[in-house]
Amino acid sequence: MWDKHRLEVLDKLRQMGINPYPHKFDITHSIKEIREKYANLNDKPQEPFLKDVRTAGRIANIRRQGKLSFVDIFDEGERLQLVLRVNELGDEKYNSFFELFGRGDIIGVVGDLFFTKRGELSLLVKDYTMLAKALIEPPDWSSLSPEFRYARRYVDFLYNDNARRTMEVRFTFIRYLREFLYSKGFIEVETPVLQPVYGGALAKPFKTRINYLDEDWYLRISLELYLKRFIVGGLNKVFEIGKVFRNEDIDVTHNPEFTMMELYWAYADYNDIMNLTEEMLRYAVSKTLGTTKVKYDALGRPIEIDFSQRFRRITMYDALSNELGKDVESVSDDELKSMLDKLGLKPRGNLYVRGLMIEKLFDKLVAPKLDQPTFITDYPVETTPLCKPHRSKPGLVERFELYIAGMEIANAYTELNDPILQDKFFREEQEMFRRGDEEAHPYDKDFVRALSYGMPPTGGLGIGIDRIVMLLTNNYSIKEVLPFPILSRRAFEED
Repeated sequence: MWDKHRLEVLDKLRQMGINPYPHKFDITHSIKEIREKYANLNDKPQEPFLKDVRTAGRIANIRRQGKLSFVDIFDEGERLQLVLRVNELGDEKYNSFFELFGRGDIIGVVGDLFFTKRGELSLLVKDYTMLAKALIEPPDWSSLSPEFRYARRYVDFLYNDNARRTMEVRFTFIRYLREFLYSKGFIEVETPVLQPVYGGALAKPFKTRINYLDEDWYLRISLELYLKRFIVGGLNKVFEIGKVFRNEDIDVTHNPEFTMMELYWAYADYNDIMNLTEEMLRYAVSKTLGTTKVKYDALGRPIEIDFSQRFRRITMYDALSNELGKDVESVSDDELKSMLDKLGLKPRGNLYVRGLMIEKLFDKLVAPKLDQPTFITDYPVETTPLCKPHRSKPGLVERFELYIAGMEIANAYTELNDPILQDKFFREEQEMFRRGDEEAHPYDKDFVRALSYGMPPTGGLGIGIDRIVMLLTNNYSIKEVLPFPILSRRAFEED
């Protein structure tokens, strides 16, 4: 794994009494600060204009040219040219640099800022210090596979501007989501990652063992049920941004570990949540990118997503009817099954229940075509056991999902707060599990008990952070926006 020559240099440094990994280096200016303050000066003095600058960075390349040499260092995505002169450092110090330093090493330098004749902002080095000797040669970035980059994200962030920029957008966007919710009076809370009963979504969980209790517990698949317990407990506006875990497929839009933002708002319904979602995304996108228009062509077709426009709103039944060219309510169950068979599709759990068949056809025929932000509303009651029945449409629930660029970005309900009906839905889910639906919701006795103390009318929302960051950074694969995506162990073990 380690480069033989670099190990020899490391040994030589120690023999010379030089610590190759010192504890600290005081800097006066970061490279980023130097570039921001001085790179665009109208007057570019060739004489030193700022003396005794202390900065640090990683060596990108070394260009030795006799008694005058140039070294590029970088940090936080910014580069600075160092100028090494024999008459400034002396023969011994000058020559030692080329024996001891190489690409990838982290160096601390002291010197004077000036501009070269070509107008390049540079630091005339008066002294240097080894801060970390790199024992692995930096790779040729142009030849690396995506799997190598994902397994060695620390290298990816160092040498790949796009990867680093994606992370900056990701965490800036999360910051502005929080800022918006704080401004609306929401409180950020925490819920358990380990849970005795998983719930809040239709998904397969990861199971673990609590040795002390001698019990099987689960990693959470959602934040929902514990956040609703806060609502029962009298906290009327709560949210959490956290990791959830689903033991399912890994593909371009799915990772077993991903980040959700969920919020719950007492005395609100899904219409209020729809308005809040639109306002929140418009704010966070604008603050993160400086614009409400996002260009996205990762699907192979250019789209300009406009968050400034009012989001389209259409029911699932109307959207599917428009696609089929006829009212889906007039289509028989046998016809729905025939449509699925022709498309090679099966509903959730292979259960040919009408509502699940309609949902599956929508997912296949309509969802991929929803490029601009679109709220799909009023789902069949069979699609979720946690949503309040529609106040005026029998057989439906007050649910919406937000689609952008063909991806589901958010899911929201007018939350079910009737404990007797919740008990009934949970028992129906158990029956679906017995009939083969491995993702059916388990019965959560304590949650039903919590509702029995009384939960006010509530609206709730879940947003997939990773997917919206894909849109904001023009990425096709979720792995590009995850700091450390899940890969096979082999990817981490290979040199």
